[in-house]
Amino acid sequence: MKTRKGISPLIATVLLIGFTVALAAVLMTWGLDYIRDTTEKVGSQTEQYLQCSSSDFAFEITKVNCNTNEITVQNNGNIDIAGIILRIFVGSDIIAVMRVQGIPAYASNPYPATLAGATKVEAIAEIKGSGNSNITCKDNIKEFTASC
Repeated sequence: MKTRKGISPLIATVLLIGFTVALAAVLMTWGLDYIRDTTEKVGSQTEQYLQCSSSDFAFEITKVNCNTNEITVQNNGNIDIAGIILRIFVGSDIIAVMRVQGIPAYASNPYPATLAGATKVEAIAEIKGSGNSNITCKDNIKEFTASC
């Protein structure tokens, strides 16, 4: 009978160690997946930020013509702009948001828009990222003060 009392603590210890190792393996697998996903997201965001702040990427609103209702945007960089989001303001209120076609490198393009009463126009460019996905350069907004 004395040998049996010695075996029970041994079995309990082995079970506790096994449970601890299994729990550690599950947590390690989850942690590695979480770290890998977070690293990929940060890498993607860094790539997007670097492309949008590159010296090869430059554009501006060159003219807002209230008579012809046109907004002219110039691409001054050697990166093609895939698309542009134009926001038209009257005072502090946005009265129109338009998504228009892009502009090749070193080119300009006029865009028709309803500008009645417009006080400001903003342009936000989108460029092609890796994998043909568009990157919206929301930290690089160009403004033009108008008085229509």
